[in-house]
Amino acid sequence: MECTLSAGEALTRTLLVLITLLVAAGAWRLGRWYWRPRLVLPDAPNLQRTAVGIRVRLDVRNEGAGKSRNCRAVLVRCEKQESSGWLRIEPRRIEAPEDPNLPGAGIPPHSSTRIELDRVLPDGSGTYRLEIAVLNGEEKRSSYVVDMETVLPGASP
Repeated sequence: MECTLSAGEALTRTLLVLITLLVAAGAWRLGRWYWRPRLVLPDAPNLQRTAVGIRVRLDVRNEGAGKSRNCRAVLVRCEKQESSGWLRIEPRRIEAPEDPNLPGAGIPPHSSTRIELDRVLPDGSGTYRLEIAVLNGEEKRSSYVVDMETVLPGASP
């Protein structure tokens, strides 16, 4: 007993297999999109004066259904307002005794955590404009203008 398929039946089966693979790939992408972390940066950073300078901390929220892994806050640009305009400055990195490539903070779904910026701002008076990126596979950026004269020791603006 031989079983042979006509050209039309073979084409129909091939198309059904391809359609099934396309639907499965679409469902996979939709699931990955839904269960991804969605980071929301705060309206204002938390600033704290220390002996080495001003530390910047952000209370980052994860409003997505997925856990955020290895979140790090990175200073993209820092500018100080001078009489001639905004002057770009390069604050120094935080000196950690550990390996700088250690994983960042994890944020569970629908919760928040405080993440510290990778640099320390100079402890001088003036107005600073910061552009900060929070990285976790995706990048979320926010800009802040901070008046250092109003920052008290251990306080947030």
